[in-house]
Amino acid sequence: MSDPNSQQPDKASFTTGSFNDSLRNIRDRVFEEQGDRGAGAPYAQPATAFNEEKKEADFYITEEELEMLTFYDGVKGIYKLRYFMQTLFRELKRSKRFNRTTSVVVAQIDGYQNVLRQYGPATADQISGAVVKLLLDGARSDLDTIGKLSADRYVLLLPETPGRGAAVLCDRLQKKLSTMEFKHNWTVLPVTLSFGVSYYPGHANDPTELIARADLACEFVTDRGGGNTAFA
Repeated sequence: MSDPNSQQPDKASFTTGSFNDSLRNIRDRVFEEQGDRGAGAPYAQPATAFNEEKKEADFYITEEELEMLTFYDGVKGIYKLRYFMQTLFRELKRSKRFNRTTSVVVAQIDGYQNVLRQYGPATADQISGAVVKLLLDGARSDLDTIGKLSADRYVLLLPETPGRGAAVLCDRLQKKLSTMEFKHNWTVLPVTLSFGVSYYPGHANDPTELIARADLACEFVTDRGGGNTAFA
């Protein structure tokens, strides 16, 4: 595991446009999900003269399907950012009340967009699917929460976990990923992750700012080649 002091963004970057951009991107993603939820809600419509022959079952979805549409982002266990933010907000309230430490980790699949362009969506999906499973297997199912920021970026909420503990998890995930092999035809594709870590009470009190700081730390690693962990 890298020394956090040697892998740390310049403090000045948090007062510049980079940090504000991270804040804005996270807020925009939450608002985007709210809009999608309103526009595409899976509610049944009453039968009319032209569709009365449709089977009654066509107007219903199962509880499991409703749960997937409401909370998860395509994969069970990977939550939509809006739900993740609500969970983080509640966890921070508990942390403040009981004087606990809570960490947030942003994980980026290094070179994902290059893989998508060069080898196509099937190969990119194979890699992202493996990373999602890696994150789910590495997280504590009874405590941790994982959200999706974008196709190649995820955010983890680690309650009652100090920054050092979060860094240990990142290191463990990185080592596990290094044992996995990804190929396109006969070409071996090296895959690494960039991690950014922030935590309460050291870095921020606000959920959005906590994610933005971890996101900026993750970007700091990505810009330097990836495959490492940085603290906000």
